[in-house]
This record gives sequence, C-alpha cells and structure tokens, in this order.
Amino acid sequence: MQIVRGKRLAEFGSDELTDFVGMAGRVVVDVGTGDGRTAYRLAKANPDWRVIGLDPAWQRMSEISTKSSRKPAKGGTPNLLLVNAAVEAVPASLHGIADQLLVLMPWGKLLRGVVAGEADVCGGLRRLAKPGTMLDILIGASIWEEPVPLDIRDLPRLTPEYVDSELGSRLADSGWKVTDMTLGTSLDVDWMTSSWSRRLASSAPEPIARIQSLALDHL
Repeated sequence: MQIVRGKRLAEFGSDELTDFVGMAGRVVVDVGTGDGRTAYRLAKANPDWRVIGLDPAWQRMSEISTKSSRKPAKGGTPNLLLVNAAVEAVPASLHGIADQLLVLMPWGKLLRGVVAGEADVCGGLRRLAKPGTMLDILIGASIWEEPVPLDIRDLPRLTPEYVDSELGSRLADSGWKVTDMTLGTSLDVDWMTSSWSRRLASSAPEPIARIQSLALDHL
C-alpha cells in the first residue's frame, strides 16, 4: 500500500505494517482523515495506540506527515500512519486491523456512502474492522439546511426514524449493527478535533448526527 511521507508517496509493505502495529494497545483508523490533524492529535495523546489516517487526497496530509516524522520531543508521532486510499478500495493489508473506526464530518463519496448505506463504502469500513469494533460516525447536520448543496439534495436527512426504518438494515447487510443514534451539537463531542469542527466551535455549536455501530462476526 502507499503511505504519505512528507510531500511524497512511498510503498509500505506488510512486514513494515506488522512492525508498526506491534503490541499496540489499540489500533484506531480515521477514515476520510482529510488533513490528518485529528489522527495526529489522537496519536500524540495516546502513544501506546497506533493511529491510521486513511484518505485518497494524499496531498492534504503532507503537512501533518512532515510534522509527524520529527522526533517525539519536537512533536513527532511515530505511532501515526497516513495511508493514501479510499475506503471503498481498502488495501488488503489493512483488512481486520482496526479496534476502533472513526468517520468524522465526511464529505463527497464517503458522506454519501455512510448516509445512504452504500455497500462499497460500508463494506469497506467493515473490512477494516475486527469483529466487535466500534464504528463512530459524526456528521454535521447543518448540511441539510438551506441552501442544501446540489450534490446532496437527494440524500435523506439523518433522523432516528430513517436509521430505524432504512439505514440500519443496509448497515446490517454490510456487517454492522447500529447500537445508538443521537442528535446533538459539537459541544457534546468535545474530543472531536478536525480542522472544520474547531472552526465551527469558534463561532456557534454545529448540530451533529452521531451513529455508532458494532462490527458483526460475519462480513
């Protein structure tokens, strides 16, 4: 698979991945990590974890990759790996690696995939997970307020009723069991530290739809 090293891509073999994971206390995968800042903060705050940021737009991760490669005393995080990949095409070497999965403020294909329960996206998430892994999806609900962007006008609004009647069964088809669905604000999830959420918190609380699911034993 390809990882981000500074301003370039590099191959990362299965043996290197095994060494990276090692005896990690927890492996967390941040899917659609964007600029990688959330993954970086998780890695820095939890040095016994291994944190993997996954995103196909690898250039956005270059700054954090450079910062992560420094010595730990200067902000480096040797327990962070930034992978150039989309969730619907997860590298085989990452299958079954995650103890926890995060999807924070997704957009584009990832947003559509989790809201509509599309098999390629939700199945890709399941392939990343060990059985029993928690999937935590947080979506800024203001995207459904007018003016709604053209590319998501056909997406159903995330409500408990929609999750119960439609999305839950679609997630189950991809190997997930919904355990909780809540509507709140960004103030309720103060650990969320993506660049977007921090900017939102500086103005007004963002309405948040949160879905938590467990990976079933079967794929």
